[in-house]
Amino acid sequence: MSKAEKIKKFRDFFQGMMESFKDQSTGYIEFETRELENVFALLIMGSFVGIPSPPTTLVIRLMPHMVREVYVMQARAADMDDIFGEITSMFDID
Repeated sequence: MSKAEKIKKFRDFFQGMMESFKDQSTGYIEFETRELENVFALLIMGSFVGIPSPPTTLVIRLMPHMVREVYVMQARAADMDDIFGEITSMFDID
């Protein structure tokens, strides 16, 4: 095996590692974004589950912008089996 082939394999190896790290990091960021959306929606519409809500005028002004969050909350509630299971699966904890 020539020196150029070794360098290419070495470069391919590290390029593959970098792609893996990027994919994993993107997954973590997407998960955190989903959870932050849920927290935001609970803060705004917390009165439905018994959490004290912000002033009604603020909620009414934000409601048109919350349509997507309502759908996200409904989907998460339907798919919610075990949030800790989802977190541990991201970190490969057995």
